[in-house]
Amino acid sequence: MTRILLIDDSKFTRSQLIKGLAGEGYSIIEAENGKEGLKILQSQHFECIITDLLMPEMDGQTLLRHLKESASDIPVVVVTADIQEDTKAMCLKLGAVEVLNKPPKEGTLKEAIQKALKTREA
Repeated sequence: MTRILLIDDSKFTRSQLIKGLAGEGYSIIEAENGKEGLKILQSQHFECIITDLLMPEMDGQTLLRHLKESASDIPVVVVTADIQEDTKAMCLKLGAVEVLNKPPKEGTLKEAIQKALKTREA
């Protein structure tokens, strides 16, 4: 079973994303911010990470930097309300596989996860 770490400070957003992925056979673990996400990553294995950018304690860009510095091979999909092209470019530069606007359109998140999983296999 594919394990996904979902990092977002909004419980509502987490529940909506999980609802959108229902029936896909994913095991999804939740974290409220990047700091909590990194702590979970120290003790558990995941095939994919979905993260927001704007969060307290540790934002998504800082999380991406930590993952890049540690040479993590876990693909990351960013789901954010920040629609600026500079933000998207920065996330991709830091190693994100895909950057989606909130809320992602139906099917878009599933496609992004599949793309992320394929990049890990390659």
